[in-house]
Amino acid sequence: MKKLILTVIAFLSFGFYHQAMAQDTGEKNPNLKQGGKYIGHKKDGKMHGKGVYEWKNGDRFEGNFVDGQIDGYGRYSWVDGDQYQGDFKNGKQDGFGSAFYADKCNTYEGEWKNGRRNGHGKLTWANGDTYEGEWVDDVRVGEGVFTAANGDKYVGHYENNMRNGYGTYYHNNGDVYAGQWMNGEKEGLGKYTYANGNVYEGQFCNSYIEGQGTFVWASGATYTGQFKEDMRNGVGTYTTASGRVIAGSWKDNRFAGDINNALAQR
Repeated sequence: MKKLILTVIAFLSFGFYHQAMAQDTGEKNPNLKQGGKYIGHKKDGKMHGKGVYEWKNGDRFEGNFVDGQIDGYGRYSWVDGDQYQGDFKNGKQDGFGSAFYADKCNTYEGEWKNGRRNGHGKLTWANGDTYEGEWVDDVRVGEGVFTAANGDKYVGHYENNMRNGYGTYYHNNGDVYAGQWMNGEKEGLGKYTYANGNVYEGQFCNSYIEGQGTFVWASGATYTGQFKEDMRNGVGTYTTASGRVIAGSWKDNRFAGDINNALAQR
């Protein structure tokens, strides 16, 4: 049992790594005060209408201007390879747009406000992982779906770019966890259904089965009691598929008392 759950934790850690480490910063706005060259329409001496602005450092914007400010639809290309194409308002990304982040080859498509990803959007990592859901100031907050390239999938709540609150994680091997999360770890009450038919329902701590819970084997055997680090540890009752009951203290999945005495009392 412990070996199987440690494998599950490895899958979760893999997904957490990509969520925590592959974060891009959406706020990267044009600054006309830095100076450059403009070619395009003007009105009353100000940039107005369609035009192209090239900065001295090599950045380039092509799109719409209003009263000397970038406003409307356009395409901004940074000298480092980053790109944004979409809506602008008062010189910042605002509305709907898509971005390409050259350093990691990640892409984002969705809603923006005041120069940052806000609203609904989809981030795609270079390795094929995706997150689609809600954003607040470049941070994944609210309901979202993370799909890993290996087939794993999480559907649930996010805070601070990590799984927090209630959510369901579907593993590519058929296992499913549905329950509470904290900072990317299974924490609180949850239900873990294994592809082989085994089911655990109860408490989790730091992604371990830990606390009070019930484990039901596909064979029909059950254990209800205390767990620690994925194993039966503490006081609990084991009932075989045939109905025989063993109750008492357990240590690392083994009954810690006199098995014959325990059975005799039944």
